[in-house]
Amino acid sequence: MDSKRLFSYSSTVLFVKDVEVSKKFYTGIMGEEIELDLGLNVGFKGGLAIWDGYYAEGVVFGTDNSGVDVAGSGGDAAPGDGGESGSGEDGSAKKPFSSERTLELYYETDDMTGSFEKLKDAGVEFVHEVIEQPWKQLTVRFLDPDGHIIEVGERMDVCVKRLFREGKSAEKIAEETTMPAEIVKFMLDN
Repeated sequence: MDSKRLFSYSSTVLFVKDVEVSKKFYTGIMGEEIELDLGLNVGFKGGLAIWDGYYAEGVVFGTDNSGVDVAGSGGDAAPGDGGESGSGEDGSAKKPFSSERTLELYYETDDMTGSFEKLKDAGVEFVHEVIEQPWKQLTVRFLDPDGHIIEVGERMDVCVKRLFREGKSAEKIAEETTMPAEIVKFMLDN
């Protein structure tokens, strides 16, 4: 068997209701930098991308979500099929776009207090404010404009150093964080 890897992770793509709102959120609040803006699809330098949800559903499932057949599937959007959320270019109703809360984007910070204040000032909808996880890392979770969960956690080296400043030994930190003692000691020495 060939040991060459066939697949390698490239990026996470979020289907969003409003590209402009999401672009403003991810650049303004999360600090993402745009690498390529194609209008309906925006790629950020860190590997995250956003895609107009209505258009993306059409590309993926064979309809442009305005009743026009995109991929030869016969089109399945029709006016009155429930929960209209706007109209397509031909005047027919768009199907409602919804995001399920089955995805979490994870970011790290070395300044949890500053990050939390920035999020509060931005008026994000919190899933929870800053809490300490069972493995002792401080985290905060909130929603983006489309309801995707975003977690910001303190970097684990920052967590380890915080616990050490609180008077815990390297061995106790390893036990509480479930990290190998060698890694904890390395983090404390660097």
